[in-house]
Amino acid sequence: MTQNTRSPSTSVTRRRAITIGASAAIASTAGCTAVLDAVGNQIFEEVNLLNQLNHEVSGTIQIVDPNGDTVLDTSFDVPSTESGGDSNIVAYADVWTTAGEYRVDLALADTEIAGTSQLNRSFTITNPAEELVAISIGSTDEGEPIALRVGESFSDLGQTNETG
Repeated sequence: MTQNTRSPSTSVTRRRAITIGASAAIASTAGCTAVLDAVGNQIFEEVNLLNQLNHEVSGTIQIVDPNGDTVLDTSFDVPSTESGGDSNIVAYADVWTTAGEYRVDLALADTEIAGTSQLNRSFTITNPAEELVAISIGSTDEGEPIALRVGESFSDLGQTNETG
């Protein structure tokens, strides 16, 4: 199995996150998912970690592609929703190698949410050029404290779907 770390993570600046949040609020009031998707597409990459907690989270993430190759293997630090100048999103580009079933193993360091500190799940990417994954740490869904969603747009990620 080949182990390589794909492109480095990117963190969204606070100013950009505020702009996106304001645009999302306006668009949601107007009911315009096209605007929401356009804004979301500016910040999201193929794999996105969203910290919904009021403290920073750190840990490790590993993603294995359908061929059994490790396509993302890194540690992360994601600022909290209340951080003074940083976004609560860390994003990774250039992860998908092909369509098929991927496997994610995420482990939080020193943080447990509703009795869990990890996510081990398979998910399917059918359109590598378009699809993205959002992993919400501290999800509002009590049955899924670390939630994984696959979609082609920002608005898709808010919908519950089968992830494997």
